[in-house]
Amino acid sequence: MNKIHNHQLTAILFLSGAWSVICIPSLYGNGQISGTFAACLIQILCCLPMLALRTGTFSNQIQKHKSLGILYILFFLICGANGFSQLWEAAPPQLLPASGKLTAAVLIALTCFYTSSAGLRATARAAPIVMSIFIISLLVLILGAWNRADLSRIAFRTTDFLPSIRTYFSLSGELAAVWILSDTVRNHKNAAVNSYLIAKAAFCILILFFSITSGGRLIHLNGYPFFTLTALSQPLQGQRADALYILVFVMLHIMHTTLQTGLIEHIAEQMYPIAEKWSAPVSLIFMLIPAYFFKSAVLENMIFYSLPVLILLIPLSLRIRQFMQSIHKKEFTHEIS
Repeated sequence: MNKIHNHQLTAILFLSGAWSVICIPSLYGNGQISGTFAACLIQILCCLPMLALRTGTFSNQIQKHKSLGILYILFFLICGANGFSQLWEAAPPQLLPASGKLTAAVLIALTCFYTSSAGLRATARAAPIVMSIFIISLLVLILGAWNRADLSRIAFRTTDFLPSIRTYFSLSGELAAVWILSDTVRNHKNAAVNSYLIAKAAFCILILFFSITSGGRLIHLNGYPFFTLTALSQPLQGQRADALYILVFVMLHIMHTTLQTGLIEHIAEQMYPIAEKWSAPVSLIFMLIPAYFFKSAVLENMIFYSLPVLILLIPLSLRIRQFMQSIHKKEFTHEIS
């Protein structure tokens, strides 16, 4: 895979993460805002071992230990399946009617197959464009929600602090892509990853803030705060704002699924070059099957328990090994000299 720019890395990771944020199933309370901020700080710390690894470490490891590559492939399949499960559960009725959810998911899967066939490099090029459209929709959302905001509804409590950290982590499957994609960045990969983490947390806090201040009790009565907020935030006449939100909803899901598919294709190519042609369609099929049978809560639990191993324990053990090897190399060089 060719090198990508740091701003493209930020965009592709953020858009995948933004998809999960808009699919948050419920609003626990005011403590969710502080819990989200704390979860962001924890994620920054968890990413340090991955960012400290030498460039090309992941490719070298999966070529030596194919079981490691298979482990990450299974994880990205779960993330993709969770995306389709969220699509069915969170989609507004005007986007996916109850009678056509499977048909719509298959059509979106075909779109993802087309976009992933061009490779992660093409996806990275498209990410800034999608990001621009997303920012416009976010500005429209803020414009509509601002007049309804009532700051007296904000009262920070700690009762929802720990559950919100868990929820935020279970919706952060794209963190496992940091290690793989950071090997492809030209420069400033640390800044790109930190920008993504901060931007995603800021977006989540923004949605929670306006959901609490603008929605009030309606947010707690209805599921999926983002869609309740978009229904309340209508600065434009007619259905023009709804159409914009639906467009963003579909585009974010395509970016999320294309990222998972592209990562699987990249790993499969590193392990078995012959599998490159078939990895995309096969992976999409294996995403749709579990998504059809399992609810997103089950898949999110799998993501939550897998993430510490994939983003912290494995990179940390490899970083310690690299550090010890560098010490032995310096000692050996010193003895020779």
